[in-house]
Amino acid sequence: MRAIWLATIFALGACGASAIEQDAPDPPPVAFDGAIVQQASARIAHGRRIADVLGCTGCHGAGMQGKRFYELYASNLTTVVPDYSDGQLVQLLREGVHPTGRDVWGMPSEIFQYLSDPDVYALITYLRSLPPAGPPNQPRLPWEAETEKMIAEGELMPAAQWVRKAKDTVPVDLGPGHALGRYIAMVTCAECHGPKLEGNEGDTPDLLVASGYTREQFETLLATGVPVGGRQLRLMGEVSRQRFAPMTPNERDALYAYLVARAEPAR
Repeated sequence: MRAIWLATIFALGACGASAIEQDAPDPPPVAFDGAIVQQASARIAHGRRIADVLGCTGCHGAGMQGKRFYELYASNLTTVVPDYSDGQLVQLLREGVHPTGRDVWGMPSEIFQYLSDPDVYALITYLRSLPPAGPPNQPRLPWEAETEKMIAEGELMPAAQWVRKAKDTVPVDLGPGHALGRYIAMVTCAECHGPKLEGNEGDTPDLLVASGYTREQFETLLATGVPVGGRQLRLMGEVSRQRFAPMTPNERDALYAYLVARAEPAR
């Protein structure tokens, strides 16, 4: 009898716990500040900001009207976005798969695959708000011999291949307290510093170096691209002005805290 009574109590307890778990709301997705909004105008404003933070304007131009860089032409998004559904645009951004089936080159989908729904849909909402303007899309230039060689050796690949290569190769997870900083690093810093932030073949350093910065010095780096010691970093200088300057103070705090915490085991 006692065993039955205990079993009943445990069963009721388990049912109660299950009910509580089912009633508990899901935690909000990790996203840039201002992503969790209902008003269309606020969603558009958020999408406009992260278009800068994610580097979209760097390739497609300030008005998203397309721009040539190297042997590629970044599409005029004001004219092509209306042709595709939200689902097709999400697939293009996150998977590097074009609705027409053609290869996508230069799109950093290997990091955009980790964009959360609030951010990716805010970006799409912003792009849909832009009236068609600017020049028509231009064809890609023929690959130069050096580019052909890099493609043949696997140094350059279409976006969809980069997505598959980088899948599940991510920076260390340091728990909920550092979730925002890790997310920001994954969808911004990883483009140059590699998917695990360990540097990229000698061109960019392992972001363990962030632990050598005070918060004030890190702020200077993000705002101006000037590191400790005052060296001039051409790429970081450009990235800082275009992409890190639009970040909120909370986002910069979270990124710094995550990078410093990531470096602690290596000290």
